[in-house]
Amino acid sequence: MSNKLHLISQKALGLFLIVGLSIGLVTPIAQAEAPTDTSYVAPISTQIVDGLTAQQRADRIDAFYTQRDAQLAGYGRVMVDDADQYNIDWKIVAAIAYNESSGGNHACLHKDGTPTYNAFGYNGCKSSFKNYDDAILTVTQDLAGNIPTTSNYFKGKTIAEKINAYNPPSANPDYLKNVKWTMNKIASIDPATVFASANTDANQLAVK
Repeated sequence: MSNKLHLISQKALGLFLIVGLSIGLVTPIAQAEAPTDTSYVAPISTQIVDGLTAQQRADRIDAFYTQRDAQLAGYGRVMVDDADQYNIDWKIVAAIAYNESSGGNHACLHKDGTPTYNAFGYNGCKSSFKNYDDAILTVTQDLAGNIPTTSNYFKGKTIAEKINAYNPPSANPDYLKNVKWTMNKIASIDPATVFASANTDANQLAVK
């Protein structure tokens, strides 16, 4: 092989190696810069609270709502996982939703009648959300004191103080009493009995 041909061969090999290395370096960078889904999903809680697993607590919320034909029946696990993540009482968001909108049945609406998913009377019904998951997360974060503009009302407060800050006695003197009553009902309900009754009713309707 002539020296000229050998030199050309070496240059070609060098160019091939450079291109190969460039591809190997660029690909991971491109993957790292690719857009990712930033939708929040609460970690699945494994905490035992009040002697109950996360699922047992979720079942109590869902049973309470099911007994009252509430739209938020089925969102118990979302409420519990978010509550455990942000270290607030697992019953408070569910109780507020029941007292504000009968568990979503009378949730705030836009002026055109479309849903806002605001079943919590949040921000005087001025706020709207993508879905109930988004609404539950926002209310949970606020009650936990994790929203900077309102953290001084909720952070480090007792349950009663959080409820009074959410809806002051000056606006509704019975609000604290009603929310705590609901929390107690959720805590004491027997999910097995409620779900069995609901299944029986559903089967009877199917037969009819």
